[in-house]
Amino acid sequence: MVFAKLAALIILSTLPLSALSHPDLVLQIQALDAQIEAKPADADLLIKRGDLYRRHQEYAAAAMDLAAARKASPNNSILDFYDGLLLLERGDAQTAETHFKKYTDTHPEHSKAWMLRGKTSIELKQAENAAKYFARAIQTTQTPSPDLYRLQILSILAMGESEWNAAVNVTDEGLQHFGFEVSLLGLGVDIALATNQALKAEQYLRTLPDALRRLPQWDTRLSAVNCLTSPDPAASDQCLLKAKEILMAKVTTFMSVNVGY
Repeated sequence: MVFAKLAALIILSTLPLSALSHPDLVLQIQALDAQIEAKPADADLLIKRGDLYRRHQEYAAAAMDLAAARKASPNNSILDFYDGLLLLERGDAQTAETHFKKYTDTHPEHSKAWMLRGKTSIELKQAENAAKYFARAIQTTQTPSPDLYRLQILSILAMGESEWNAAVNVTDEGLQHFGFEVSLLGLGVDIALATNQALKAEQYLRTLPDALRRLPQWDTRLSAVNCLTSPDPAASDQCLLKAKEILMAKVTTFMSVNVGY
């Protein structure tokens, strides 16, 4: 046992810094090396090691393992999921979408696959598809996360101003599901302000505890509510324009920044 631990430490000491940041992955890969040496055509083992290589950002090794798994088991549909994930992470969103589509055609209840298709659509600047796929991800899981709702809401917003009221409805669904949830609440207020629904924004803000409401980000939103209801039409119009600019900046950032995998 002592020798095994010492050997592992020696191996780890020879690895680059990127490998040392994930020593648990390295040890799991090493454990699979021995198993695959004994069973070189075991597709399940190759898929496991390939995904570990992906998580370790050794993409060429991951691709080789997944290709070997496909050769060993050509009809294994799970490979479309893992190929799609690897391709998406490597920046080939278009080919990733081809694989994810094949996979969800045969596994329509796999929530994570729909979520990944949504993220792929964001990479492809296809907001309408993204909103649809994030909705499917929510529908096919018993435990949707606030982030899934956030992704769907931002995708709907990216479809254009005509869809902003639909984004409010999804925000309300998310808040009904989770109760108080700060990220969704903030989006809800910002959408309400940008759609000139001062009363709706105020209703959202009332759900905040007093201590939170005094924080700058919420106090600024409350000031925007008061501005929208100003008796001076020019002032309220200017505040509405500002609210739209703030919301559009969030949407632009969302569509241009990698949303993570």
